[in-house]
Amino acid sequence: MGSWSRFLGVSLRPWSGHSPISLIVRGVLQFAICIILLITGLNMRATMREMYAVDDGARQVGGFLALAGFVLVVLGLVAALRIAVGVFDLVPRKSVPGTVVRVSERRFLDFLPDYVNNALWDRNRQAGRSFSERRKVRHELVLDTGDGIRAWTVRDIRKAHGIRVGQRVTVVASPLLGYVDRLESHL
Repeated sequence: MGSWSRFLGVSLRPWSGHSPISLIVRGVLQFAICIILLITGLNMRATMREMYAVDDGARQVGGFLALAGFVLVVLGLVAALRIAVGVFDLVPRKSVPGTVVRVSERRFLDFLPDYVNNALWDRNRQAGRSFSERRKVRHELVLDTGDGIRAWTVRDIRKAHGIRVGQRVTVVASPLLGYVDRLESHL
């Protein structure tokens, strides 16, 4: 990952750090829901076809169904891609040794100055509700591998328990998603 992506707190990989099994299960569910909704929409459109000549509102509903069908096809393709990436990333693991540079908790837009983040996320503190808890949190492990700086998103922070800056570790991760399967500490 480039330094700008670490600075912004985002990953260049859309499903970075997710377990391949989780990705496959979510993809199958999303694909199934898209297919069910698409079939339902096609059946509705077929039954409404007779009413197009008589009712102008039916024609508008038919146009909406066509747009919804297009969106469902796109979402179905994304689900199929999610399944494929999960399957391709299921078994292979890559070991990367290095020295820990940073283990940190990152929040969405955490690179902004504190007064901006407070204005964005902590607006309703007086009412007892704070939006800061709603920001997506991820844990980032940054290693100096000798070939450069590499970063991984660690979804299960218990895997990084006891890891300290300056410690030599080996990250065993999947190559496409960067899912950290385990961290091996070198004492």
